[in-house]
Amino acid sequence: MYREAQEDLWTGRLDSETDERHFRHFQTVNFDNLNDTDDTAKRNGVGMLGYAVDYGVKLNKGRIGAKEGPDAIRKAFASLPMVGSTEVTDYGNVEHEDDRPLEETQQEYANLVSKSIKRHKQTFLLGGGHDIAYAQYLGVRDAYPDKSIGVINIDAHFDTRKEEGSTSGTSFRQILEQDDNADYFVLGIQQSSNTQGLFDYADEQGVSYVFVDELYHQVSPPIKDKLERYIHDHDVIMFTICMDVVDSAFAPGVSAAAVLGLHPHIVLDLAKRIVPSDKVSTISIAETNPTYDVDSRTAKLTANFFHHFIK
Repeated sequence: MYREAQEDLWTGRLDSETDERHFRHFQTVNFDNLNDTDDTAKRNGVGMLGYAVDYGVKLNKGRIGAKEGPDAIRKAFASLPMVGSTEVTDYGNVEHEDDRPLEETQQEYANLVSKSIKRHKQTFLLGGGHDIAYAQYLGVRDAYPDKSIGVINIDAHFDTRKEEGSTSGTSFRQILEQDDNADYFVLGIQQSSNTQGLFDYADEQGVSYVFVDELYHQVSPPIKDKLERYIHDHDVIMFTICMDVVDSAFAPGVSAAAVLGLHPHIVLDLAKRIVPSDKVSTISIAETNPTYDVDSRTAKLTANFFHHFIK
């Protein structure tokens, strides 16, 4: 179910009402409804659309609570200082009703993602469970029906489980098995978080992956080169981050907390090699779970990731 943006979430410290050098995002945010018209005229800045859904996490036997993630991220993002003149248009959230198949909610979200892609150079997608990735893919494919899609995921998990329907752990298998013109590159994989069967499936499908321990201290030149080649070889890049790739010392509020995870600066270092590409029209961040957060640490980190991406 689509719900329009809640303006009361956008508050923050007011340093000036007239000097734009001291403005924060809550002072410049725009609000719009993606279903008002079929208008696809380009807007300034970036779009923002929440996926307030954790039913897929429940189906995947994870800790529920991520449906509160999008609004928690907005609250943290609202008070951050403006970056240049880039504005944000908040399009609200899609929510899930438990008596409805998850796939219907994902398709509804995908339709809105596709509309936002046509309006904005980039759209920020706020999760919610990582089943947002399959919905994101459906929207990207709708917007680019004939393009090759390179899916880049920063994650501790492959999320290629085999299930009857969608869950937060199936998105990338669904993409691979229904689209011959898409493939998958995941960075941050933990040996302890994936069964041998998932590694075997990745190898069979030609999935590119980088282990977490290859990224602890820096993004090495070979990994940078691999990323650059991957981006070069695809028409469109679908970029997604699962917050459980970040060590739980920095991101305790997730659906599956990580030990021996990545430090946030490594995630940013990877992202700055992806986000600036004109091929990246959507960026999703999944699994921010306020129920298990400490001092809003995870929501603030997610908000800061988006803040850096605007730069």
